[in-house]
Amino acid sequence: MNHFRRKMLTALVCAGIACFVLFAGRIPFYVYNEVILHTDVREFFTMQHIVRLLPFLLIAAISSILIIGIVLLRRKVMKKRTSGTQGGNCTADTRYGKRSGRIPGENPSRFMKVRWTVMIVFGIAVMFGGIWTGVTISGIEIPVLACPTNRQQLMESSCYFLAHLPELFEEYALPQVILFFASTVGFAVLLGRVICGFLCPMGLIQDTMHLIRQKTGENGITMTKTRYRYLVPVKWLLILLMFSVIFLGGEFCSFCPALTTSPVFAGMQVSIYLSGFVMIAVLVGSFFKRRFWCNICPLGYLIGLLHHVSPFRIRKDTVSCTECGACYEACPMGIQTIYTERDKTDVTDANCIMCGECIRRCPEDNALSMTFAGKRIYTSSREQVRAGYKEIHIPNKRPDTEAYGKV
Repeated sequence: MNHFRRKMLTALVCAGIACFVLFAGRIPFYVYNEVILHTDVREFFTMQHIVRLLPFLLIAAISSILIIGIVLLRRKVMKKRTSGTQGGNCTADTRYGKRSGRIPGENPSRFMKVRWTVMIVFGIAVMFGGIWTGVTISGIEIPVLACPTNRQQLMESSCYFLAHLPELFEEYALPQVILFFASTVGFAVLLGRVICGFLCPMGLIQDTMHLIRQKTGENGITMTKTRYRYLVPVKWLLILLMFSVIFLGGEFCSFCPALTTSPVFAGMQVSIYLSGFVMIAVLVGSFFKRRFWCNICPLGYLIGLLHHVSPFRIRKDTVSCTECGACYEACPMGIQTIYTERDKTDVTDANCIMCGECIRRCPEDNALSMTFAGKRIYTSSREQVRAGYKEIHIPNKRPDTEAYGKV
């Protein structure tokens, strides 16, 4: 009966999302009467630009309030549970000792430094490159979730025409249509979901929310295999709606959270509909679950379907692997086969965003590695994992007790 109820609940959630997407353009969050574009870089340093940022500032404020409320509620619930299990006389802090100060931060690996640098540089270039350089690359489309509504971007994103295929064939000649698909598929094949892990501005925003949670020391949501399974029908539903909603009179772009970032940051006054509420859910969800949106992003999964021909691979030495599960625990996409696979050396998955977290957390030398065209570019090592553990001082502990915390 419980299994039937779960299926019914999943079906109702998917039906609700489908209705919301279909009528997304009729659910206003922040509406303008006109669209204003920046024409000069100097306008970024005026009060007028700050006014244009009001939609995202409002989204950020609502998200912050919700996050704080959820954190306080969780702490209250946990406090009641702890007091109940200890008979009301002892809490977790008094039983095990209270940590003094914060856990020292770890030094990020060179790979992670490169990844963050690329994400930041590409995010800035995509959103502001056209304004700063005066050049926009048109005709060539890259499958990155950077809103194409921003007409001042350095290059265009293919997501708009993927969600509006009739417009593509009606407005452009055959050579341009061929160039669109060739460039989109070409980038997807060449880079795979490295696009998600390194280039997508939405990925940068989600990783920033995860970083903020780490700095605050707040615990995230523990994801299980069952919980990840609940996200699968939502992901496929969004893929279906992305291609079909236009034929039903809906507007998928009014649902997409990217609409609230790239155009707004670039100084465009864009009317934001359901996408504003979705972005709030993305920010709150990404705070407690790393890469929350990436788990259901339709564009990301479509890119991942070409992972079999992408030169970027995740490889595993099954002899060195001890099946500790650290890679699965670190994976923001919940890819279980990366540690359960015992026969194949290629464990690249369509959901893998090539963030390298599994490799960074793997405690065995050369057990996991990322390769490009067969050449290793990032490999797991014990020394790397050891650098991620710092000793924590716990007052009033027993002399024979040592406590270590994982960063």
